[in-house]
Amino acid sequence: MKCKLLFFNIALLISLTSRAADPEFYRLRVTTKRWEVTERSSFLEEKVSRKILNQLDSIYQNLPSGYDFNYDPSSQTLTVFIHCSFDFYSIQDDQLVKEYNLANRGYTCGSYFFEKNNAYYILGGRGLWSSHADLMEFDTLNGSWEFKQIANQPLDYFPLGAYQTSKGMMTWLGEYTNPRIPRLEKEANGFFLDMEKKSWQPFKIDIEEFDFAGIAHANESYLYETEDYAFSVTTSQLPKLGWYIWIIIEKETGKLFFYEGNKHTEMFDSPYFEVIGNKFRYFEYTLNSTSEGKEKMIDLDLIRSQSREVGQLTLLDPQTKTETTSLFSLALWIGFPAVLLLGFWMGRQLQNKKKGSTPTSIEEEIEEEDLEVENAEILQRLLLHNGGKLTTDEFDTLLGIQEITNFDSKRIKRSRLIKSLNKRYEEKNGFPLITRIKNPEDKRFVFYKITFENGN
Repeated sequence: MKCKLLFFNIALLISLTSRAADPEFYRLRVTTKRWEVTERSSFLEEKVSRKILNQLDSIYQNLPSGYDFNYDPSSQTLTVFIHCSFDFYSIQDDQLVKEYNLANRGYTCGSYFFEKNNAYYILGGRGLWSSHADLMEFDTLNGSWEFKQIANQPLDYFPLGAYQTSKGMMTWLGEYTNPRIPRLEKEANGFFLDMEKKSWQPFKIDIEEFDFAGIAHANESYLYETEDYAFSVTTSQLPKLGWYIWIIIEKETGKLFFYEGNKHTEMFDSPYFEVIGNKFRYFEYTLNSTSEGKEKMIDLDLIRSQSREVGQLTLLDPQTKTETTSLFSLALWIGFPAVLLLGFWMGRQLQNKKKGSTPTSIEEEIEEEDLEVENAEILQRLLLHNGGKLTTDEFDTLLGIQEITNFDSKRIKRSRLIKSLNKRYEEKNGFPLITRIKNPEDKRFVFYKITFENGN
């Protein structure tokens, strides 16, 4: 009898331990059609089938976009949000059930889709004229998205990325964009959205070892999320930091960790990002091919254990503004006409100053150059090399930056052009125009492959 009781207790303990270890975080982001190159039969532990993805691709074949899937283990509900639209589906018995009853598009390119307390939300996005950090909640009764009024909302703000904590949402870096004013500024830190208080609050990224915001804004930078961590990946060519900077953020504590071990480097152009618990999977392309590759997995628990603490996210007083938001609030207070006159005067002064002097820093040199990523001549030159593989020198010539003599200036200009071109092209076509491919003879260097839709 005692043996049976002991066996029962052990079995119960194992069962409880197994349940406690079960992941609660299931996310999948897929790019239209591009997921097919992976030849996977399903995602999220067979919860998202090829049948569902094919259905979505058939619906949005003329409006290429991205799909964000969310699975809630407690309710066993699977949902998907379609970027650059308001379309929202539940998935039942491997069938799409459209929940959104209207036909609006735009405004939601790059929005963050999440679920909290059995309600679904989208945060932020890009519209026709400006970026925004609006919070929208899905109204299940009417089948529509409803705007939520939030205090202290930063205006014209679009974050680089966002992640969810138990208390609300953290938005990471980003920029302020509004051509009507006009306005184009960088955010060096971020904001916290307190879901209970319905209020925004700025925070500071406090890292003493290096200027993380400056590096992130000057290079390609992305933010990913797992169950317990946010995962920032930024390109860099600084010798002391390496080719890639990995910052691990503990979501609940706000502690920042720097990982210096062996790093994966090819996740930026993956056709999918699959997250189950703290395991992050993506698809890495092989050299000279956009149809072959292999899946890679990053275990954030392991990476966190091998990282060292370098900083902390510090919440600031709600009335405290970052430098960019303070300037914008001042503009609102004194009136736009006065600000525009002041800006015109300062612009004339800068022009006069530039005529009589030469740049004294990399930043000044970059500011003098106009990043016209929609320039038809650049796209026309790229079109002539569709499907081709270019060296860095050849690629720089196509971009028209071969005459820049300063190495750092040229690298930063190239990175910004690639990021801008890919962002606009992917919003329209569902995949990036320019991809980096490693040089097999020296992996420190890359080729650049140009891929227009359908080879056009």
